[in-house]
Amino acid sequence: MIAMPMTLLAVGLALASLSAAQQVPPELDALVAKTRQGGRVTAWCRAEFRSGHPGAFAVAIAALDREGRYVALDSDGRVTQLASFKGSAGLSCYSRAEAETLDATIRQSETIHGHIAPRWNTTVVCGFTEDTAAACWQYSPADRVFVKVGQWVT
Repeated sequence: MIAMPMTLLAVGLALASLSAAQQVPPELDALVAKTRQGGRVTAWCRAEFRSGHPGAFAVAIAALDREGRYVALDSDGRVTQLASFKGSAGLSCYSRAEAETLDATIRQSETIHGHIAPRWNTTVVCGFTEDTAAACWQYSPADRVFVKVGQWVT
């Protein structure tokens, strides 16, 4: 195993845990209410899915009666489900440069297998879909949908 001081991956996971502990900001509360997302926000991070359109969020929503889900909430109220997750949420948002740095860290690791290949200069959202498997998404402006741009397994 390559010995590294706190990797960007570890920092991202720590930030995901921190965001879950942070109080939900009023503008996110309003978006969740407006879009009628059932369940409880367990993790969140600020995002900009479309260049020049700040005010979006990636959110983990836990429901008592089913799996949790990761959703993208755009500032205009658009909701896109990214994936479901089992267990507790692990959610992070990265700039393209941060995602590329995380990709380099993953590729150097002997215990983490996968990659991240961001394609645009917008937020990359990564979330653990299972305890040891994560996926990353980014909004495609041409196709107007979120596309998977990476994944890793620990």
